Amino acid sequence: MPRPSERSPENRRESRPDLPELRRRIAALEGGLPFNGQLGPALAFSAVKQGPEPIRLSFGLKALDELFAAGGLVCGSLHEVVSAESRNAGALSGVALALLAKVMAARSGAVLWVQDPLAGREAGLLHGPGLLRFGVDPARLIAVRPRRTEELLWAMEEGAHTPVLAAVVGEVQGAQKALDLTATRRLLLRAQTSGVPVFLVRHGAAFEPTAALTRWCAAPARSHAPALLRAGPHEAVGEAAWTVDLTRNRDGRSGRLDLEWRHAERRFAAPARSVALVSGAGLRPDSAPDDGTVVAGAERTGQRVDFPATG
Repeated sequence: MPRPSERSPENRRESRPDLPELRRRIAALEGGLPFNGQLGPALAFSAVKQGPEPIRLSFGLKALDELFAAGGLVCGSLHEVVSAESRNAGALSGVALALLAKVMAARSGAVLWVQDPLAGREAGLLHGPGLLRFGVDPARLIAVRPRRTEELLWAMEEGAHTPVLAAVVGEVQGAQKALDLTATRRLLLRAQTSGVPVFLVRHGAAFEPTAALTRWCAAPARSHAPALLRAGPHEAVGEAAWTVDLTRNRDGRSGRLDLEWRHAERRFAAPARSVALVSGAGLRPDSAPDDGTVVAGAERTGQRVDFPATG
């Protein structure tokens, strides 16, 4: 009997699996289709239904919930919160923390927060009192600071594969070569399998292609003065306010909204207009009632701006 090294090249080629067979095996390992399934054209993420209906998170603000197909954010998926300018780190972190606070109120377990060291130097580290003000309990956070992007992705993938976690957050600075379409698709697949929401917070990198289901572009907005006549004593500081562009939404449609975060109530709201110290004083009209109307654009027309649906 000939030794393995003495086999003919034809026999060695016949013993190796062909390329379609390898693709079927990889797809079976990733849970994409049965081992004996046939590979066809790739479908859009929004058209693929895998398993039961995903769990959704309602924001409690009609104008925001209506941007999504079934009235809320899909928990078991990958979501991006980005800003093209690093100087908007405060607004970017605020939107990310507000989203995380809503998730933590709805899900039990700890949150894995993986921060790129460069992001920590540029945008700052996590601060306990500030987290509490946003409704994020620091005792439920597991903070990890890897040295390289590859280590950050590994930690995020492991966390996204752990259903006992409430959420996974990855914070990076600038464009990262390793954080490409393939890497983010792995995160998306793991989030869909476990049901754990994964948030990718990206400072100074808003337009790189990823597999995220939604992309929230955050920018600071003018904070309105508190309602002196209705609220009584106050700290003379308005609520955190942002302009949020939902530039990608594979589960609904895109749109632009001005949002406030009500710290005491831990919810999103439409910006409230300034309240005159004396009703009808001077040439200023009385402020509009805070009825939840979303204000968009410089004209403050009270209308939400919707963009065409994106894939």
